[in-house]
Amino acid sequence: MEGIVKEFPGVIANDHVDFSVERGEIHGLLGENGAGKSTLMKILYGLYSADEGSVWLDGRSLDFDSPQDAIDAGIGMVHQHFKLIPRLTVAENIVLGEREPASAFREDSEYDGWLPANLRTNPWMRGLARRFSLGLNVPEREIAGLADEYGFDIDVSSRIWELDVGQQQRVEILKALYRDVELLILDEPTAVLTPNEAERLFDTLERLAEQGLSIVFITHKLKEVKTITDRVTVLREGENVGTVETSSVSRADLAEMMVGREVLFQLDKEDVTVGEMALRAESLHANDDRGIEALSGIDLTVHEGEIVGIAGVSGNGQKELAESLVGLRDLTAGTITLGEMNLTGENPRKFIDNGVSFVPEDRLKYGCAEDLSVMYNATMKEFRDGRFSDGGFLDYDALREYAETLVEEFDIRGVHDVAEMPAGDLSGGNLQKLILAREINRDPRLLVANQPTRGVDVGAIEFLRSAILDQRARGTGIVLVSEDLDEIFDLSDRILVIYEGEIVYETSPEEADRERVGLEMTGGTGTASVDAAVESSTDSTDSAMTDGGEER
Repeated sequence: MEGIVKEFPGVIANDHVDFSVERGEIHGLLGENGAGKSTLMKILYGLYSADEGSVWLDGRSLDFDSPQDAIDAGIGMVHQHFKLIPRLTVAENIVLGEREPASAFREDSEYDGWLPANLRTNPWMRGLARRFSLGLNVPEREIAGLADEYGFDIDVSSRIWELDVGQQQRVEILKALYRDVELLILDEPTAVLTPNEAERLFDTLERLAEQGLSIVFITHKLKEVKTITDRVTVLREGENVGTVETSSVSRADLAEMMVGREVLFQLDKEDVTVGEMALRAESLHANDDRGIEALSGIDLTVHEGEIVGIAGVSGNGQKELAESLVGLRDLTAGTITLGEMNLTGENPRKFIDNGVSFVPEDRLKYGCAEDLSVMYNATMKEFRDGRFSDGGFLDYDALREYAETLVEEFDIRGVHDVAEMPAGDLSGGNLQKLILAREINRDPRLLVANQPTRGVDVGAIEFLRSAILDQRARGTGIVLVSEDLDEIFDLSDRILVIYEGEIVYETSPEEADRERVGLEMTGGTGTASVDAAVESSTDSTDSAMTDGGEER
């Protein structure tokens, strides 16, 4: 890619970017959220048209009008937010959109399963069956063969909604492999994966590269870059600031290339005088979305100016606990008291009015209204505040001014007009900043933050964690739910370990034995589980650094 320029209203996403990938190479594309990584790759995949520049593949000049043109040229892309239809099977999703209809692969035996025996010899009925049957026998066998070849444990007849996130991602990769791509683009592929799932993905990518497939790995996680890539290109504010051999640079070097300054991986946590009881939750019981008990008698207290970290492996009740504490999930038993106010059974609005703020784990699904403007998302919990009303009507000038203040104070980048730009157009890290800005600028009595830095870059992580610590200093009680042990240890005053819906261990960062915490996170099932749990702590923070800048 040579001299690529892409401009959106008020924002230059790519500014004369050069980028190249060699055959059989895993090439990292690194940068902060909003640096232009995804935009560059969407141009390569035909989703966007470049304003300037050219694209070449194996010496051929490419000019795509659509992703189908890119696929035909041998380029595939796995998006951060999967493009799968939950009600369809794995095979149906993979063949969907094929230029050659699946009916071309039908075998006569395919109709025998659903045509009555007395009609199977009728030519007219077999013709009708041929016309209306999907005919997936041959594609299913091919897809199953691909899955076996690359070690994907997937039943191709399963429906997408039955698969976990890691399996769904493998389906997306199979979609590309089924179309014989030569270049595979992966956009933030580990954002929703557990550490074990990420390791399996890395093994697969190495096997694909060994067979000559070229891979572009878009990420902001420094550890992943060091683990899986051969070379890495760093974008900053839409420009290419350098391409380096991965083995020749440290994570501190890469972080500085990304952000343009030295990054503080470990923040100073000031001593804060703990105040009155902000939250008391007693004997909480709640079911998950399937109606199965997810919380089994949890007791939790949080004081003003205190951060209580909830550590645990994904799926042990963290989501249900966070939602229960803000009124989003009904309890089957137990009580929730905020200060002296009993909020048990109250709706979310009552929790909001009593000073509870919430940062959900899924910023797109639960944290924002992505089609509404940045202004509406920044102010949606303040509409009933008298300062934004003018004679019974909303004062839009005041709303705009408030939103612009949050955008500036929280360094939310890429916003050209707070009243016009949809929140969903922000990069992941900047959307996360917007959500946190909205929640903590209310100066809440209690902040429940579930995975507040998941899927954001090192610069944004530093900013978000500083904002949480600043709110702690202002006297807010904070429940921090995170699968990142570094985050739990760096920010928390007390640490609680959740396992199968129960608090099984309590400690403090000063007294904690990291291995013991990892053991408790997995139910005390042995050293292998400890290693897996401790590995889960190493996400986008990529470990702390000493003052001298050496890796710890």
